[in-house]
Amino acid sequence: MKKRSSNLRLTLMAVAMPIGLAACESEPTGVVLNSIDDCRTQQVDVAQCETAYRDAVAKHAQVAPRYEDAMQCESDFGSCQPVREEGRTYYSPPMGGFLLGYALAGGFSNTGARQVAGGAPLYRDYRGGGYRNAGGDAVSRQTGPVTGKRGSIATPARAITVSRAGFGSRAAARGTFGSRGS
Repeated sequence: MKKRSSNLRLTLMAVAMPIGLAACESEPTGVVLNSIDDCRTQQVDVAQCETAYRDAVAKHAQVAPRYEDAMQCESDFGSCQPVREEGRTYYSPPMGGFLLGYALAGGFSNTGARQVAGGAPLYRDYRGGGYRNAGGDAVSRQTGPVTGKRGSIATPARAITVSRAGFGSRAAARGTFGSRGS
């Protein structure tokens, strides 16, 4: 009988483990917002949200995707702005929103507001309409809560420069921006 109860216990643990992990994955880790005005509609302290927005704007200047060709940038983002850096001109998309990251262990404050970990810039995908982070990863198709690693406010240490050359060549940095290759 002992062996049978051990097998039953292991089977129950194997079934319960994915359910427990799924519950963690469904808990929001951040929220996608269009602008600082959206801070007032969230369940967060407005001052913390505004600080996170300013953090995202500051990071945008450092980590926004940079293209060597304006048309390539515009094909991904619709409109791009020239950026002069170290004697070269690059083209970058405007910040299309920002990710408000929740503090993982912070939970809620005594006022019922979520604790904020910071902010990161997001960019609107011209063709798909979704939001992408500075690394090119899809975060969300719309504003609102995100779960799992999509709520991470980590940004690359520096901007990713995207360049394409020749017939059928692919982007130099991590495939094409947003991993949309053919």
